[in-house]
Amino acid sequence: MSSVSFHKKRIEECLRKNIQINEREAQIEAEYILRFALKKPSSFFISNQKTNIDKIQEEFISSILKKRIKREPLAYIFNEWDFYGETFYLDKNSLIPRQDTELIIDLVIKQFDKESKLNILDLGTGSGVIGITLSKFYPNSIITISDISSKALNVANKNIKKHNVTNIRSLESDWFDNFKEKELFDLILTNPPYISKNDVHLNNLELGYEPSNALVAANDGFADIFKIIDTAPKFLNSEGLLMIEHGHTQGHKVKNYFQQKSFDNIKQHRDINQKIRVTSASKIKV
Repeated sequence: MSSVSFHKKRIEECLRKNIQINEREAQIEAEYILRFALKKPSSFFISNQKTNIDKIQEEFISSILKKRIKREPLAYIFNEWDFYGETFYLDKNSLIPRQDTELIIDLVIKQFDKESKLNILDLGTGSGVIGITLSKFYPNSIITISDISSKALNVANKNIKKHNVTNIRSLESDWFDNFKEKELFDLILTNPPYISKNDVHLNNLELGYEPSNALVAANDGFADIFKIIDTAPKFLNSEGLLMIEHGHTQGHKVKNYFQQKSFDNIKQHRDINQKIRVTSASKIKV
């Protein structure tokens, strides 16, 4: 048996050598792997560096590393990932939740009181993290999550059960196609596919594990964004709000398209790196 400290260094060296990440990234991933393999919180590793790891745990860590050096993302290896302080079930049928998407939650919480009675739609929900997170923050609201992929919805439904939320429903739909015409929402949120098929980032081996139809969109990444902007007014209450996550270079074009359509009060929101990642707008009163 060897110590926690020994295995942490071993994991870091393996990651740096095989997937060419820097020292800091290797340290972060090594802690993730140890926390998952040993089922211990971060605080455990502060004072237990000399604690020995048994043979079964060593073998488990090695099995994780074998997958990781093939560039399989940790989220899929673990079948779980954290979003906004909560842990969600995950598999390869849905995208890995990104920290960037937490900006949407921040914006909603800033704008609406927790006692609000809203009708909220999480459009293209994937694993359901946006809708489920908001269902907890807004217990008096009704949340609908939808996705074109039945497999992604299966992941989302598992997360609904995992988090024991009851003010939420799921619907299989290609954007708005399966919604009733008179079904109106106060707030529609979406993180649609927005990567161009020619984007160099798609050469990243780790992205190859994620569902491409949830990443890539036609028209240089704008096809789904524009379709949502075109159709959303039919499903928004008067002055209802549409909020779209997009790439950090797409903000200008997204804003211009909003201006051409049935929206006003257009606002753009920056992430922690001061890049515009979300654009929101209100439906124009009829």
